[in-house]
Amino acid sequence: MKNTFLSRTVFWGIVLVFVASCTKDDGVELNENGEVIHPEKGGQIVSGDPELNNFIIAAKDETIYTVDAQTGEETVIYAFPDLTDFVGPSDYNNGTIYVTSDDNSINALSVADRRFLWDRYMLEFNFGSMGETRPICIDGVCYASGGSGVVVAVDEATGNLKWYYTTDPNGKLDYVLNVNKPPIVYGDKVYVFSNKGYYSNLPAYLHILDKETGGLIQKQKLPYEPSGVPVFMENTMYLPAKNLYVIDLDTLNTLWMFEANGVGTPFVSGDKLVVSAIPYGQSIGSVLYCLDKNTKSILWEVETGANSLWAPLIVGNVVFSNYDKGTNFPSATNAKPFALDLRNGEELWKNEDVSVDFSPVYANGILFTHGHDILRNKNDEDSVGLLAMDANTGETLWLNPLFRFGSHIVPLVVADNGVFGPSYYRGKQN
Repeated sequence: MKNTFLSRTVFWGIVLVFVASCTKDDGVELNENGEVIHPEKGGQIVSGDPELNNFIIAAKDETIYTVDAQTGEETVIYAFPDLTDFVGPSDYNNGTIYVTSDDNSINALSVADRRFLWDRYMLEFNFGSMGETRPICIDGVCYASGGSGVVVAVDEATGNLKWYYTTDPNGKLDYVLNVNKPPIVYGDKVYVFSNKGYYSNLPAYLHILDKETGGLIQKQKLPYEPSGVPVFMENTMYLPAKNLYVIDLDTLNTLWMFEANGVGTPFVSGDKLVVSAIPYGQSIGSVLYCLDKNTKSILWEVETGANSLWAPLIVGNVVFSNYDKGTNFPSATNAKPFALDLRNGEELWKNEDVSVDFSPVYANGILFTHGHDILRNKNDEDSVGLLAMDANTGETLWLNPLFRFGSHIVPLVVADNGVFGPSYYRGKQN
């Protein structure tokens, strides 16, 4: 039995907030969603009320925490057994945190009373293994993938198994062959992307499953393994797999392609698409591109340093992402956060004094990430951790050094008006 702790945090449920007024007190014009129409007139580049943000879900070692979004003060929610690691970001619905751990299980935790509710091993596996994905919970069901490419759907309230599907071509459940990307739920289907097999020449595949039964509807060979998280919008899939493929979901025909030597997770807003990519024929540097999704033309491009494929975010007319200066250590990053004008790619701010580990997480005027605030104080150990930044200026607002070594789970922000994660936190698409 997993140990539990008490909690002081109660989440009241997700409430959609609509701004009815046309102006702020300082005369800044707002649209019907409360967003700044002309941000340059009010000294803001984005709008939003930070007080709507309640808490961040974070982790350190074997413990899951909530962190007060206003102060950075942490509260223990639950401590797992020793040497447990997590796959992030987690998911959250109606007062319950859902997180995948490396014993190949999905776990549910109550925020209100810090109680462990249930866990569900992904079939017979009960050991540390590769291939677990973050959970995606929607319409009362949680979906995730575990070791050997087994995808499960479980009841959100009880953890009871609803169905499973294995991406092993022979239907095996006991041979480490496949690793999948997190399932994507869109409409009445679940889309599963399997990577190339470890011990075989098995290519990467797209598996399209029935959302209710888990039955295979269609299986399609992919040109390359996904290099980012696919985006689904208006019956179209934007698939990053070395190149960026724009695909009709009805026919799975490619409508158009952006050729590159690697692309990350795209973000689509209106008629614009931004994506981090390694230009075709190159291998060292990366570029943030803004494309017109109708004409397929490049509107602007900005160099982003070493070849890290960050997942950019668009908020109104602002693009948030990172510039990676590179390090002397393999797989390490030295990323500086920045904000650009979506309309022309001009820099709005860049914080050279912060080095971050994650793609940006935005919620109501604040950016949340994990990193090093270099000039914070003389004690370097207290300058690394979970931090909040003003999205209008890039200024660090608070930093919690408890999470100095807790960067293994991407923060998820729970607010009065929604749940916010990085750009690829899109499990609740419809």
